[in-house]
Amino acid sequence: MIKPTLRWGSLTPIRQVRRIIIHHPGAVRYSYLQVHNQHRGQGWSGAGYNYYLQKNHEYYELRGLNVGAHAANNNSDSLGVCVEGNYDVEHIDEELFLRFVQEVRKLMRQHGLTANDVYRHSDVGNTSCPGRNFPWARFKRLIGQTEEVKSIVYGPKEKEVIYVKAGDFQWASGKERFEQILNRHGNSNEQEAYKNDELTVSDAFGVLAKGVLAEPSQTVPDTHKEAWEDLTKRGVFNGKNPNHPITRAQQATVAKRIEDGM
Repeated sequence: MIKPTLRWGSLTPIRQVRRIIIHHPGAVRYSYLQVHNQHRGQGWSGAGYNYYLQKNHEYYELRGLNVGAHAANNNSDSLGVCVEGNYDVEHIDEELFLRFVQEVRKLMRQHGLTANDVYRHSDVGNTSCPGRNFPWARFKRLIGQTEEVKSIVYGPKEKEVIYVKAGDFQWASGKERFEQILNRHGNSNEQEAYKNDELTVSDAFGVLAKGVLAEPSQTVPDTHKEAWEDLTKRGVFNGKNPNHPITRAQQATVAKRIEDGM
């Protein structure tokens, strides 16, 4: 953490930290010094945030444990933690996101807080901050669930976190099947991340969940249309759910109907 030398007005210590409030500055590029100068220009004591993470991964203590000016009527018992960017118009970089998760988790441990004590600025004020594209649900899981945090491991010589990727699975015979599900149900970002060996384990499970929950198509492929219509007319099939899987018990019924000349 960097504690820069800045000119401050009067500051008041926080008596007890009870909450953390998450922010973005609403600008794609905006340094801690720009924030500080802007807020001083507004007549404040200086930067309103307590802590600030820049896109270059430099993490600054601004007001620290002094009362901030980041969320009107909600500053006296909270820490305002901000990550550089405008997440109404852009998506947060994965490494920056994971670094932000780690810094927020440190603050939670220091002050005995849980994920339930961490809020968006928009939860307490009339704003979209920290941005409509900020992955809030995933953020809350990562700061609150030990199972998810176990997916973040540290290399012996590395300062930043490494997130376990789908490519690290011991796939055995399941890799080809996963790729089929990904190609059919994954979005373009998930497909591109997998191609670049950047798809995380949690997102891989999300793809699998979409595959499990997806409703199979009711359209019969042209290759099978004639046979499907013929067997439906004969009563071998009932004409429903052409793309659902068939169990061995159902297959036995189909074979019996064919033997009976249906």
